[in-house]
Amino acid sequence: MFYPERCTVCGECLMRCPYLNYPEEKAKEEFSKLMKGEATPVTRECITCAACNMFCPEGANPFDLINDRQEAEDAFKPTEQALAMMNMASELPSEIIKGDPDKPFMNLCSVGDLLPGVIEGRLFEGLNLTKGGDYFCYIGWLHIGKPSMVRDNAQRFVDNLAKTGAREIICYHDDCYTMLTSKVKEFGIDLPFKPIHIVEYLRDYVRDHISEVTRLDMKVGYQQPCASRYTFEKDPIIDELFDLIGVTRVDRKYDRVNALCCSGAMAGKSGVHKDTINEWRMKNIMDAKEAGAEAMVFLCPLCALSLRNRARAQGLEPYMISNLVRLALGEELSNGGAGKIYG
Repeated sequence: MFYPERCTVCGECLMRCPYLNYPEEKAKEEFSKLMKGEATPVTRECITCAACNMFCPEGANPFDLINDRQEAEDAFKPTEQALAMMNMASELPSEIIKGDPDKPFMNLCSVGDLLPGVIEGRLFEGLNLTKGGDYFCYIGWLHIGKPSMVRDNAQRFVDNLAKTGAREIICYHDDCYTMLTSKVKEFGIDLPFKPIHIVEYLRDYVRDHISEVTRLDMKVGYQQPCASRYTFEKDPIIDELFDLIGVTRVDRKYDRVNALCCSGAMAGKSGVHKDTINEWRMKNIMDAKEAGAEAMVFLCPLCALSLRNRARAQGLEPYMISNLVRLALGEELSNGGAGKIYG
């Protein structure tokens, strides 16, 4: 939600945006147009990474205004593939996989089957799992300029999860956690269960089984998902988890507040040349490599799909964060660190 009463039109959001990088006067001028509902190139040029929400010193959430204007003007033109992927996510067959009745539920959203060999091992034994279109959170629609799809389907998403009767639901997908902790508050939706982010679950599991952990002594580059812009308060939990398993998160330019999108959103935008997409992806990978990383760690499976091959080509072994924990627990990874065995 954009908070106009907080905005001072300082221009920080558009000045610090790594993709637009407007000079101060242009940034102020174009954001003023946004607030007035006037035409501006911002709505066409924004790739929807939401970084500007973190750059805003007043917490006004400028991206939310940009996103609303993109939809009102039909300014973001998604590729046919991106639009088909969003539509397909809500139509996937839904399933509840029953586990131990004393254990919590984990929602795999529509992305739980994207990376084979990730939902395996002791971490997931006995968990009750939900997956498919009924449990799709719709946050991905922000990335093709259609925030109304998030708003219109939020209650349905919550109701479907509530029908499980679970008191706690672990969110495998960062997008789902954003919906359940940030967006529902904007929409005035009450939750009958407590959402738990997967990194909190992993951190607590490692704490409880610390005697089983072999510290990895590994330096990693962490890829922050765009949805984490809405829930950045969990970032210290990621640091704590890394510390518990002997992982150092390298200090690099494109991390934390200055994190770059995996460029999946850019790839879903019509008219963006593949060389431009690759350029931004390689900036991200090379930044991690030059900072001394040995591996690239992903929280979002879509980020892993976007960057894992490029990371490995540069000598950075790709891992989903849960598989990194499994490695520290001494488990074999049946499909590699990020759902792919390289020949």
